[in-house]
Amino acid sequence: MRILHLTSHLNVGGIATYIAQVSEGLVRRGHQVVVASGGGELVSRLSQSRIRHWPLPLNTSAEFSPQVGWAWWRLCRQLAEEPVDLIHAHTRVAQVVAHGLWRRRGIPYVTTWHGFYRGRLSRRWWPCTGHRTIAISEPVRRHLHEVFHVPSERIRLIPHGVDVASFSRPVDVTSHDQLRWSLGLPANGVVVGTVARLVPSKGVSQLIEAFRQIKAQCGETILLVVGDGQERAHLEQLARRLGVLEATRFTGMMSETRTILSLMDVFVFLPALQEGFGLSLLEAMASGKPIVSVRRGGGSTWVLEDHHVGLMVEPDQPEQLARAVVQLLQDRAEAGRLGQQAQALARERYDLSRVLDEVEAVYREVLP
Repeated sequence: MRILHLTSHLNVGGIATYIAQVSEGLVRRGHQVVVASGGGELVSRLSQSRIRHWPLPLNTSAEFSPQVGWAWWRLCRQLAEEPVDLIHAHTRVAQVVAHGLWRRRGIPYVTTWHGFYRGRLSRRWWPCTGHRTIAISEPVRRHLHEVFHVPSERIRLIPHGVDVASFSRPVDVTSHDQLRWSLGLPANGVVVGTVARLVPSKGVSQLIEAFRQIKAQCGETILLVVGDGQERAHLEQLARRLGVLEATRFTGMMSETRTILSLMDVFVFLPALQEGFGLSLLEAMASGKPIVSVRRGGGSTWVLEDHHVGLMVEPDQPEQLARAVVQLLQDRAEAGRLGQQAQALARERYDLSRVLDEVEAVYREVLP
């Protein structure tokens, strides 16, 4: 198959990583894949896998802007010279463009809904949900059906995937020790960590407030905050005010997620309210980490709640969060059991090979 993935941008984040993973997997299976977007950090990752990137002015949230019309026109010309069999669109503006290309050139298209969206009139009148709609979690599937009235028979539930074999493989000892040394982690201290965008919707401040209580009860403990964003300076000030800045490491964005996860004794998952499925949660599960999650958003936390593979706490309750983390740090047998169960669930349901099988099946459904 010749497949065009269409999205707003390829800046580091869940959607862009998903597109890169799926595109690389499809290429390994013999398909021809092109990705069109407004560009971003992950373009270089695609080029390393010999996946072509078509730059388009799509990095906008205004679905009816001149930029979107210009992107549609450029793709019409490009596809006349280099036709594809199918388009897979991942964001609202990409879905609008894909719908226009189907109307103009008859190319079938599939959409993936990566989260929850307000039922604006433009979405209701012109849904652009495609010939098949992939929902990345059960709550997103219900949202599609109940809010946007997408027929159940057109929705396919396919979650994000993770290369479980890679994440479950022991990390190189030298890489592990070098990273631990570079971050100034004590040899015998315990590490509580999270991987998240540093934006208000993630609630990282709740974790920092909880960490003051965790450190008071568990002694030599380090908090590892992996990620970057507009709230970083505020979070650093909060850590300083609470007296835990010296024990907190703000690493910024890091590419080697597997190694950074290997440093953590407990992983704290902080979903955003409108998040459909957090990739960092799957990576922690595949790494066999005991997980504490804030019960928010529903897109990811249903995995933990339905299968009982992590501890859940209510949002905006740092005392609850601290108690849950301390429980796992003090009961290593329970922590190990939860980590093993999470890894087994990731291998059974969320392995990337299974996700690719299901995505290919959807593609075959819409092709003539």
